[in-house]
Amino acid sequence: MTQVADEVGGFGPVADPQAALAWIPQDVREDGVTCGMDASGWEDDTWVLHDLTVPIDLADREEGPRVRRRWHDVTDEDLAAVSKARGWPPNAMYLIRKLHWPDVEVEEGVFDGESQTALLDIVSEFSGPDVACFAYYGMVPANEYERLTVLEGTLSAIGSLTRNEDLFRGLSPSNWWPSDRSWFVWTDYDLTATRVSGSRALIEAVRSDSRLETLDWRCPGGSRSAAERLRERG
Repeated sequence: MTQVADEVGGFGPVADPQAALAWIPQDVREDGVTCGMDASGWEDDTWVLHDLTVPIDLADREEGPRVRRRWHDVTDEDLAAVSKARGWPPNAMYLIRKLHWPDVEVEEGVFDGESQTALLDIVSEFSGPDVACFAYYGMVPANEYERLTVLEGTLSAIGSLTRNEDLFRGLSPSNWWPSDRSWFVWTDYDLTATRVSGSRALIEAVRSDSRLETLDWRCPGGSRSAAERLRERG
């Protein structure tokens, strides 16, 4: 096992990264090579909003302990209406208008905490905790521009990849999926929501889990991908 594999909780680099990604259409790979692959083709999908936290002690907003709050508690927006009206994928920049860090903290490119635990519970029910998984890091979150970063391990260890400051600057895998490709997770470097794609049964389980806050955002008109719209905004 390589040093990299030891440092990321059992996940190690695949022998041939290009082959591991070959099933993803070339245009999707080219567009997502820096920040994450916006792949499609599953029966259904939904966006999981990243955990949002607020300070417990208002006298120590920056360094003190924090607690998770629900998005609908800190925004006056109707989240369902926002998800249908906006031209961009879900992101805190327009969902939260009046409150700012450190009063509200939610991180782009980091999918962890209670929401990650809940999603892992759900996909484990469908695929088994020991199913073989792949994890891709875009060049920006991997801080690696010479070669592709694709790792392999088991689903039960996927949580060890996030918050690895030494290798990935505390960011989440850009994409992760099981060997049978029955579902697919996309956490873009620029977003505060993660898209989960899979069977209708799996996505309904995601939507109905009380630990998760989800939005069913779709690209208006369907002519451009979420990733393309996101890059246009920048």
